[in-house]
Amino acid sequence: MNKMIKNVFLLVCTVGIMCLIPVFLLHDSPIPVDIVRLDAQELAAKKEAAAKAEKQARSQARVRKVYACDVDEDCIIVEKDPCGCTIGPSGVTAINVNHILDFNSINNQKSVTKTCPEKVSREKECSPTAHPVCKAKRCSISY
Repeated sequence: MNKMIKNVFLLVCTVGIMCLIPVFLLHDSPIPVDIVRLDAQELAAKKEAAAKAEKQARSQARVRKVYACDVDEDCIIVEKDPCGCTIGPSGVTAINVNHILDFNSINNQKSVTKTCPEKVSREKECSPTAHPVCKAKRCSISY
């Protein structure tokens, strides 16, 4: 009996599907599909924007790596500006000692073409007690 019910159910389903086929085939118009078309300029602009975003992401990852640390010994104080502490605390920073070359390529330090002040700043970051430390996995200057 159970097999007979199953066969009747399958027969009803088959007949139902067979009745629906003409409904789909007899439509007067096809289903509308909108395809977005990009011209060459838009496509080039999208590719350029994607490349720029990828380059920026790589650059940010590189910067994070330069400042990352695990222990205080990983850090060193370096000059961000060719004048260093003579322009104040903005002239120095703390970075990972293993990534000095990366920092130099990111920072693009050129030879001194500007006149630096004569007197060295004695603000916190430039004081004799300033030393590099690793805080929250990032190199910084403590005083």
